[in-house]
Amino acid sequence: MRLKQKYGEADFKKHLPSHLRRARGPAGPAEAPGAAAAAAAAGDANSTPLGAPAIPALAGLGAVSDANLVPIGVPQEDSEEQNLKARLPEATAHIPDVEWWDKPLLEGGTYYTAAAAAASQQQQQQQEDDQRDEGDDLMAKLAESEGQQQQQQQQDNVIAAGPDGSAAVMRLRLGKITAYVEHPIPLQPPAAAPPPPPQPLKLTKKELKKMRTQRRQAREKEKQELMRQGLLEPPKPKVKISNLMRVLGEQATLDPTAIEQEVRRQMNERQAAHDDRNLARMLTPAEKRDKKMRKLLDTSDAGLTTLTSVYRVEDLSNGQHRFKVDVNAKENHMSGVMLVCPATFSLVVVEGCPKSMKRYHKLMLRRIDWNAKPLGVADDNHEDENDEADDQDGKPVNRCHLVWQGVVKDPAFKDFVKEDVASPEAARKLLEDRAVGHYWDAAANFDFDAAPLVELA
Repeated sequence: MRLKQKYGEADFKKHLPSHLRRARGPAGPAEAPGAAAAAAAAGDANSTPLGAPAIPALAGLGAVSDANLVPIGVPQEDSEEQNLKARLPEATAHIPDVEWWDKPLLEGGTYYTAAAAAASQQQQQQQEDDQRDEGDDLMAKLAESEGQQQQQQQQDNVIAAGPDGSAAVMRLRLGKITAYVEHPIPLQPPAAAPPPPPQPLKLTKKELKKMRTQRRQAREKEKQELMRQGLLEPPKPKVKISNLMRVLGEQATLDPTAIEQEVRRQMNERQAAHDDRNLARMLTPAEKRDKKMRKLLDTSDAGLTTLTSVYRVEDLSNGQHRFKVDVNAKENHMSGVMLVCPATFSLVVVEGCPKSMKRYHKLMLRRIDWNAKPLGVADDNHEDENDEADDQDGKPVNRCHLVWQGVVKDPAFKDFVKEDVASPEAARKLLEDRAVGHYWDAAANFDFDAAPLVELA
């Protein structure tokens, strides 16, 4: 601007610096072809006229430092950013024809298909031909059914034309679209599992006792250090009637009655403090119930599982046996049912945690003597005589067998109940109402010879 004001509009270009006096390229092919040759000889790539062929002499100018001087038609080298983008997985990934989240909503599994449009037109043309050939009554029926079909299809499907105005159509299933939001299940990324945390060192009882003694000695030593520095008042001597003369010495002989009363008062204070500490540590009734439940039931992760055991007892007519089976199940907080069927056999189903099941298992297979006679009946002490009596009566030996034991998802019973049934059909019907009718079938088909030996821990 200053050069224009100083030298004028016509002469200011002569006084411009050399790097600013660059010749402007021709405007187009109307200029003389000699100018293009002169510009090419001068080495200006931007001086090539529009529409003119590429100049071979400028093929070597691709390495020019200025990007604006690269000739037209000469490819540039890819930058580092473009090379990184080309290596990304998205650059080489195949674009699917239909996205997986749209496929359930599309009829045929595609967006716009010309084949579907042609099939729709052909079907419509065929229906029109059928309507012309048949009578008026049939045409009316077809028209009515077609209207209902179109109305139903309009309610269920949505037809959208192609975006380019072609004959391709897209059919949507409105029945798949609801007011609910579908949350995909979160999946863990494929990675190696972290190493397990270090386990604490398991100490023996002797080592635990030694460490407890060392901690107590350290606390006592710290207390003695505070007493030596005067920061803690030393405790009073524990005077008793037995060590009265040894602790007090000459003071005990001055007034023995007063000294004895003082010693007894201190003894009562120490006993009261001891009782107060024990009372403070004593559990409340609710805490006692919780402690008892923790001892009876398993509170670990394994205790959350529900174990079910099915026992078959040949004869449950003894009232003592029924009482033990019922009371022990309730004391162990177990659920289930005891079915007493005199016609065939009796069935006991119990559900509970592994800890309770272990105790109940010992009761059923070890503790109860199933051949014992009830109270009030004469009992012989000799086994031979009992065996002979059984043979004479013709009654089989009463036994208890474990039919099945396993883990179930949810318990089938809320409490433990007793039921007297008259027939096997009634017993199975009662279990069928709880969706566990197969328990009775397993007990009825139980093979005593093929039954595995039960190990009691």
